[in-house]
Amino acid sequence: MTASRGRPRIQETADQIVASVLATAGPRVSTAEFSTRRVAELTGLSQSVVSRAFRRIRRAGEHAGRRGGERGGEDEAIETIRAVETSGRALQLGRVRVSFPEILVEFREVAPAEERAVSPRPTAFGRRAAAVMAALEVSGARGWPEQGEAAPASGESVRGLRVVWRPGAIGWEEFAGSVAGLLDRCLPVDDAVPGDLLQQLAARAGRGLHGVDWRRGEPVETRQFSDSESLAVPEYPAPGRASRWLPHAQLSVTEQIAIALRKEIMNAGYRPGDRLSAAPLASRLGLGAGTVRTAMRRLADDGLLASGAGGFSVPQVTGADVIDLYAARLHVGMVLLRGCAVQPRHRLLPARLALGAVEAAAREGGGADVDQADLQFQQELADAAGLDQSARSFHALTLRVRMFISVLQLDYTPAVERIVHDDRRLMAELIAGRAEEAVRTWRAKLDNAVRHMSALAPEAFDADLWARLSRM
Repeated sequence: MTASRGRPRIQETADQIVASVLATAGPRVSTAEFSTRRVAELTGLSQSVVSRAFRRIRRAGEHAGRRGGERGGEDEAIETIRAVETSGRALQLGRVRVSFPEILVEFREVAPAEERAVSPRPTAFGRRAAAVMAALEVSGARGWPEQGEAAPASGESVRGLRVVWRPGAIGWEEFAGSVAGLLDRCLPVDDAVPGDLLQQLAARAGRGLHGVDWRRGEPVETRQFSDSESLAVPEYPAPGRASRWLPHAQLSVTEQIAIALRKEIMNAGYRPGDRLSAAPLASRLGLGAGTVRTAMRRLADDGLLASGAGGFSVPQVTGADVIDLYAARLHVGMVLLRGCAVQPRHRLLPARLALGAVEAAAREGGGADVDQADLQFQQELADAAGLDQSARSFHALTLRVRMFISVLQLDYTPAVERIVHDDRRLMAELIAGRAEEAVRTWRAKLDNAVRHMSALAPEAFDADLWARLSRM
């Protein structure tokens, strides 16, 4: 998606915004929900700018101008479109694998019987193809460091219909243009770019696509969101914010260990005061015990673990602790929401995508998935406000909320509908610039949350204290 000389900067920014929307859309990308008109409404961009972004991301037909410029040294890395053209057969995606330092995109020919049996859907297919290209663009792979002499591609190609990216072996534009060209040759039906692939790409878009390994015909585990996912420290270059418009997905070592701790507390049924050992966590995460102990000390410093001469233990959570925590989140959140309300609408895009994860978790997950997706949505709103110090404070408070949820063994299943309703209302009010209405919704949301959590605290809920601390 390189810009022509003199092209307005707004189009480059629009390309990044629209790519983030398409990359995280999943199988629904081919529905009217992701038409250019709806995406324009979602992002606050004009429909003409969005339409141009769709075309630039999709790169349809670009390969036609590249055929004469292919370099002989790239033949092994890109087995080009000429093989497709001589066969005359339509294609479909056969495999997509991302394993640093290599991305493999492989196609296969469609049997004549399959070609005759389908009803083409060119518009829907075009969006699905654009989602694949968008996922590659937001992955950050073009910035991967070179790894010295490139290793030969692994796996078997299918009649030469393979495109491989390795940093230093070929240019990113050559790679992307060749993938786009092969997509041009695909049968224009949904199955040419299957929904399970789009789901994998959407789930991993914020992690540089690392871990995607989809092969046609093989069952895959799909999920919308889960905070308890096993997260090892990455051995590949962390993509950071490959696109600033994607929801945040990268975690520090301390945060990864906090997630593992929460999972252990929940699974083992630990109660306040129970001892926690660094050794099992170190083994599970593939880290040194010293690294884990250092992270646990940081968590203890933040009040997320209890520490003493005997080591670390699950912290006590009192009713006063819960009220203190939620009063702090309430007031910091009010500042952040007022900041969000005056930002351009496109700054809210990561939060809007995170809201989609809340809705998906409500449809397909349990209460824990919805609650963790809700906390991620809240953090995206905090980051969108443009108030870095307040956002960092809010993030620290969110880590404490997550730990309290684990210690108290909270079940948010009965609150799912209310959580989704409140989040949708918050987003609608912020998009409309109604700051004080958003603040009132936030106040009601946290009032419900503090009472839900306090119900399981060992002390009775002090309604008067909460009323004094939460007064606006």
